Amino acid sequence: MTTTAVDVQRRYLTIDEPQADSDQLEFSFSSETPVTRYFGDEVLDHDREAVDLTRLNGGAAPLLFNHDPDRVLGIVERAWIDERRRGMARITWATNDLARQVRQDVEAGVMSNISVGYSVLQAEQEDDVMVVRKWQPIELSVVSIPADASIGVNRALPTTTTQPMTSTYEPISTAIAPDAEYNREAEQFSIVRAAQGIASGRGLRGREAEINQELERRNGRRTQGFFVPDSGWKKRTYVAGTATAGGNLIATDHLADNFIEALRDRLAVAELGATFLSDLVGDVSIPKRTGTATAYWFGADDSDSITESTGTIGTVTMSPKTVGALSKFSHLMNLQSTPDIEQLIRADFVALIADAIDAAAITGSGSSNQPLGILNTSGIGSVAGGTNGASPTLDHLLDLKKEVAVDNADVATCGFLTNSKVESVLGKLKDSQSQYLLSPYGAELGRSQIAGRRYEVSNNVPSNLSKGTGSNLSAVIYGNFNDLLIGLYGTTEILVDPYTDFAKGTTGVRVLQSIDIAVRHAESFASMQDAIA
Repeated sequence: MTTTAVDVQRRYLTIDEPQADSDQLEFSFSSETPVTRYFGDEVLDHDREAVDLTRLNGGAAPLLFNHDPDRVLGIVERAWIDERRRGMARITWATNDLARQVRQDVEAGVMSNISVGYSVLQAEQEDDVMVVRKWQPIELSVVSIPADASIGVNRALPTTTTQPMTSTYEPISTAIAPDAEYNREAEQFSIVRAAQGIASGRGLRGREAEINQELERRNGRRTQGFFVPDSGWKKRTYVAGTATAGGNLIATDHLADNFIEALRDRLAVAELGATFLSDLVGDVSIPKRTGTATAYWFGADDSDSITESTGTIGTVTMSPKTVGALSKFSHLMNLQSTPDIEQLIRADFVALIADAIDAAAITGSGSSNQPLGILNTSGIGSVAGGTNGASPTLDHLLDLKKEVAVDNADVATCGFLTNSKVESVLGKLKDSQSQYLLSPYGAELGRSQIAGRRYEVSNNVPSNLSKGTGSNLSAVIYGNFNDLLIGLYGTTEILVDPYTDFAKGTTGVRVLQSIDIAVRHAESFASMQDAIA
């Protein structure tokens, strides 16, 4: 078996014998030769049932120049799989100037490389090779040699090199290179361009198409929209100088950030130390200690014995639940994919998802496909204000702290979480000398404290609770938020709807993320859920 080394996710072959006396051209466009991608070797299965030729045989599949949909060279008349397990096609040349020029170069042997663009429908890992069991060719292209073969994910490599497959491992440095290439391309992924492609009906193109194909492979499924790589969520900075100083080569500087880090900036529970678990798959069991063993003192003469005792271990289970948020953009197709616009769109999506996660972490019901939040977790400590609720005082806060402390869970990283209504009531508490009990200058900026512990404010903490005859009551939470687990599954997915509000010139964009939330130790938290504020 041989490996064809390329830097891109296109397949190409060479035209064997151009037919100069015909307006048609017949050639092979794919084979089962393994191709090295940045994720490893890939083989396209060429069983007739494995290849969906619907698009190529639909009468409208184009022959393009360098995969550019605006540079059409002809149309695919027929496509089939031959007895040598190769993808074959017959095309008819177009009559435009570019087509005539390229045709002359092909017939003269100046250009002879054919590339196929395709979608992966089903793939499976076999040993060290990713075998694509079902795939669909989308378009065919005559491709030329780029000035720099390493630039751009849409370029096909002009020459092939082969090397035998061996069972030995390559040095680590060579294994890192494909991931580094993917990361560079992923950091340049544009949500705006991808959304515009879906909304226009032309589909994904270029870098966005290549990255989405890789993410579909990693997630093991296709999407009707597109997946967004886990990078570039917080900042995208483009720098350019004059043409003579390299201004024609726009460089991009990205922070080493990801979706989780972007969420942390907006989640109150994350500010208090919630633990994030990323790249989860399926149901996940997290161990927790439910009982402790006993320690004993014994004499130096070895006359005493240690009584056996066993600590007990339980688990908390997490399973994926999908949160979706809808945003609408007017005149999406007119948006420029500039760094500022791109970051504005990303910030909007992060804010929507973060708000939903924050609310679920605090007060999720655990039913109707919602995660279970802190306030609805069985076994957390409780402090009652009164029969019909009570105005919160410092005594109530100290009682919350005590509820956690008696279970040996009060650590230095614990903190308070409440809403702005309770914050206002607590901030106005005064002593007999009319001095504020909580000084706004008691800690450095952004590090407000109560009883030596941090407190954060989020209006996702409910203010619509009821008790007795009391209504619109608020909650206050104290605890070790390190024991609040937020698990992220898969990749952020975006679906585009250009039809529902077409008359208004508005495009709906829905962002989806699978997550789950769990409290590892209920005794790490306590709440007051009847605060009048």
